Amino acid sequence: MPVHIETTLPHVDIPKAQIARIARRVLRREGRGHATVTIIFVDDAFIRQLNHEYRHLNRATDVLSFILDDGETPDQDIWGEVYVSISRAQEQAVRYHVALDDEINRLVVHGCLHILGYDHHRSAERRVMRQKEALYLEEAGTGSSSDG
Repeated sequence: MPVHIETTLPHVDIPKAQIARIARRVLRREGRGHATVTIIFVDDAFIRQLNHEYRHLNRATDVLSFILDDGETPDQDIWGEVYVSISRAQEQAVRYHVALDDEINRLVVHGCLHILGYDHHRSAERRVMRQKEALYLEEAGTGSSSDG
């Protein structure tokens, strides 16, 4: 289950091994252990551009997920990308009184769940997604449970 970590921000220290471990755990526990996910850390300008181009929202956001292959064919599994804004993660860590690494972990779990088909547009969906986030973050030993 390949999990690749990339960054467009060379000056930011990203806990790559920890992030890859958490992402692999989510994928494996959700029955998609062979999925390929790339997690890319970006700044607000980059994620704002993606958000505008693909969601027609001209603002930065904390995390965006893109399914590149939904794994519907028998010989394929899910292939996706998760973009995380470090700027949003920093602001949310302060707002929710959590460590930056914990907020990054939460955003990575959140993005992976989106790739796996979870959503939060309706309250029932949001509840399921939040429960899954809390479960995987607890298993990873992280303290973030923000409502971001």
